[in-house]
Amino acid sequence: MPVRAEPIAFPDRFDPIGTPVQSLKTSEGRSVHFTDTGEAGWHPMLFIGGVGTSARAPELVAFLDTLRRRLHVRIIAVERNGLGDTAYDPAWTFADYTSEVRQVLGHLGIGTFALVAISGGGAYAGHIAAAMPERITSWHMLAAIAQAPADSAICKAEPAALEAMLASQVGAPRAFWAMPPDGVAAHVPGFADRAADEGAHAYFIAGQHGDARAVAREYRSFCDAPATVKAFPAPAYFTYGEADKVVPPSQGEFWASKVAGKVTFRRYPGEGHDVQYRHWDQVLLDVAGYGEQTLVCDKGRARLLPRVVQAADLPKGTTAGVCAWTAKEANHAAK
Repeated sequence: MPVRAEPIAFPDRFDPIGTPVQSLKTSEGRSVHFTDTGEAGWHPMLFIGGVGTSARAPELVAFLDTLRRRLHVRIIAVERNGLGDTAYDPAWTFADYTSEVRQVLGHLGIGTFALVAISGGGAYAGHIAAAMPERITSWHMLAAIAQAPADSAICKAEPAALEAMLASQVGAPRAFWAMPPDGVAAHVPGFADRAADEGAHAYFIAGQHGDARAVAREYRSFCDAPATVKAFPAPAYFTYGEADKVVPPSQGEFWASKVAGKVTFRRYPGEGHDVQYRHWDQVLLDVAGYGEQTLVCDKGRARLLPRVVQAADLPKGTTAGVCAWTAKEANHAAK
């Protein structure tokens, strides 16, 4: 075999293979787990993932990590009760989560931050907004819940019955994280597999063996009255799909009614619950200070419109977000 003469540029550091999970002993004596992308001086974002997600939930939006880094957004996620590496405590409450968030942010030396929640994380975000509004630079809710309907199966079921209802899903993360075949999973190579990995991490990584108690308790907590948010002062950005049957835009309208500052309510006709991932590019822009503009793909090139434009009113020939969303051939070729 011939000897190659070309010089090789060897790396002097390892490539990241995911944000590491860290641990902190709280003043209450609990071990809380969290992730932090860790870039000092960037825009801090407290990210609260959907129901039954671990501290590694931000990995689900890493398909736009290049954009995140270009916008200098730092993501912190604090794990919730009984999920991932965090032990289950039947007495744990929203107040405990708020306390743990405070302590993690204090440990990291973070004063102010953007608050971002998706889906079931909305209930927790409401309590953070109520407890420390002065520290939140902007509030972002993506298909985020306020309260489950009182007549829903979740709210009507007894705790043991609810755990039994969820056992098969929690025991099979790929089923729990099943995504619409024509949604985000169809555009982002590997998304469905990464989502299933997140479920496995949340329900098995610490030896829980698919224990449904934590996720059942999360669902039940959505039946409680939403957090009492009073005249939230900072700007808020709410993203909801008009066709979302899981968390409809009316839930966002509830949160919007609690904001005294400016509210930008982005609505997407025909889109369902995965709107939370489909428009993550716009959320990153909103966090980074571009909230008065709208990202579109125009003739194969992404550009910012100089104003907020609802999806139904986009200029003819444009689509919302980066052009990767419309480059189906390229995405499928990457699979």
